[in-house]
Amino acid sequence: MKQADKTYMKNFSLSMVLYTITLLGSVYFLSNNEVAMWLKVLLVLVPVLPTLMALRALLIFSRSWDELQRQQAMEAVLIAFLLVAFGTFAYGFLEGIGFPKLDTVFILPMMVGAWGIGRAVTAGKYK
Repeated sequence: MKQADKTYMKNFSLSMVLYTITLLGSVYFLSNNEVAMWLKVLLVLVPVLPTLMALRALLIFSRSWDELQRQQAMEAVLIAFLLVAFGTFAYGFLEGIGFPKLDTVFILPMMVGAWGIGRAVTAGKYK
């Protein structure tokens, strides 16, 4: 495994551990305590910080990629954008006829999943 891979795995894993801890901690604290709204806002947003760490780890890792890997990643991002953008656009019409509202918290996981699909598509394209 290359050094860039090891560094990425270490930094990404750390950010996910911190995300889990902060998410569980903030949910636990808020469900067991009455606090002012400003404190609720801060506590609810604390788990976003480790996700920004994960984002930073991915950006740094992407700088180690060669041209082909960057091309594949860019195509995968475009596929993810199009799938999620048009999927949520279409679902918006379905909401108009009574389908349940889509909670925006699901958009990031949809983007990550669609990016994985895009990576699989682009990886197969270049074999």
